[in-house]
Amino acid sequence: MNRFFVRLFVAAICFALSVSLTNLSKLVRGERSSVDVLVLNPAESFTNFSEDENQLRELYREYGLAQTRHDRAFFERVETEDFRLFYDDKSISREEDIRWMESTPTDLVYSNQPQEIKIFGDSAVVRAGFEVRHHGHVDRWDTIDVWVKRGNQWQIRSTTSHH
Repeated sequence: MNRFFVRLFVAAICFALSVSLTNLSKLVRGERSSVDVLVLNPAESFTNFSEDENQLRELYREYGLAQTRHDRAFFERVETEDFRLFYDDKSISREEDIRWMESTPTDLVYSNQPQEIKIFGDSAVVRAGFEVRHHGHVDRWDTIDVWVKRGNQWQIRSTTSHH
């Protein structure tokens, strides 16, 4: 077993030496390295996503109202064309989701509250609480939504729902 570690050590040293010699020879010849390093100034490394977060919070406020009034146009605008809803080991498309919404009773009242928003440039992941009220009964479940920003508009790419 000791011979294995000796061979591994020798191989690692040879590899490191060959990489160093290659970089040294490129430096002497004036060639650029094949690896570019991007250094961000501290002011550039953290983007202020407060406007994006405000837009997402507003969409969640509108979401429950749109669900309550069966607003097809809202969901066609806010869900991507290839949107998927995952729930109870099922997966449905945007059109199936909208048709399901349109088939629900009109006296259901929905609300959707974001609990945690993580923004990654033009993508976001939001953990939210979804509620439906019907004749004093409240049913609640959690969702995880993946959002994409296209132009200046946020759209839901997928929703995973679990009770």
